Amino acid sequence: MNQSTKYKLSGAKKIAIIVAALLAFVSCFDKEKYDYIPKDQKPNLQNGDTVYFVNHQDKSLVDTFVVQISTDYEVFDKTHYWETLSLSYENDNKAFSVDYGSRYGLMILAGASDWTSYKGNELTDISISGVKYQAIIFNKRYPTSELLPDTLYYSYKKGIIRYDYSDTNYYEIKK
Repeated sequence: MNQSTKYKLSGAKKIAIIVAALLAFVSCFDKEKYDYIPKDQKPNLQNGDTVYFVNHQDKSLVDTFVVQISTDYEVFDKTHYWETLSLSYENDNKAFSVDYGSRYGLMILAGASDWTSYKGNELTDISISGVKYQAIIFNKRYPTSELLPDTLYYSYKKGIIRYDYSDTNYYEIKK
């Protein structure tokens, strides 16, 4: 067998090699896709901000929360990225977490060791200290500790703006 016949490829093998090379080359150009949370749905809060809530009956009762904010991206198939945003409101006896993603929408969790799910129900206008907010209402799904409110009101721009307890007691964001 001479040298030239030793390395001859059949037509089908040549086509398979060319197709594989083209596919490898084209796959290098898969464009990454980013889905961002719309700017008008990001809160006007900064990491470390302190947010105050005042009891509607006894204005001297104030709940103080420190807000921690983090952003990240969920990745799918190494080319599709969904922006996510987490806001954590914490004080000595309560913790609320708002998770918002361009892929899955808005979720609010509450609790310390046993996190409680809330489910977004409806959009409503709510007035607090003469300021009108458009808010999403989250009602508690499962009965839990009385330390946790039954209803949370969330504004895209201000974050949590009010929370209500079953005994008609509620706290509103202080300006």
